[in-house]
Amino acid sequence: MITATEVQTLEFRIVRQVKTDPPLTFTVEITYDSEDDGYLVKCPELDVVTWGDDWDDAVESLLDGVELVAESLVETHNRSPNLQDPRLRHAQFIVRLGGEEAIRKILGL
Repeated sequence: MITATEVQTLEFRIVRQVKTDPPLTFTVEITYDSEDDGYLVKCPELDVVTWGDDWDDAVESLLDGVELVAESLVETHNRSPNLQDPRLRHAQFIVRLGGEEAIRKILGL
């Protein structure tokens, strides 16, 4: 006997370009998985991946993760200026924004 299980997945993607020189692109990918009953959220430009039980929890977790990674990258660069990281320009921009509400707006959340 063969049985099939239906799995529903909801995917949402936001791509925002910031007019800097050169321009910066920020992507947010949100995926709902009914099997795990939660949301996986990613910001690939900063290599941030988080999880939340509901949409709001997932978004808040992403905002916290983006801010934490950005601050950490900038601090590391300040201590070791020769260290290169492709995420640094995105991180410096996020840190200059100065807070969660500004980050939310830039990411389109």
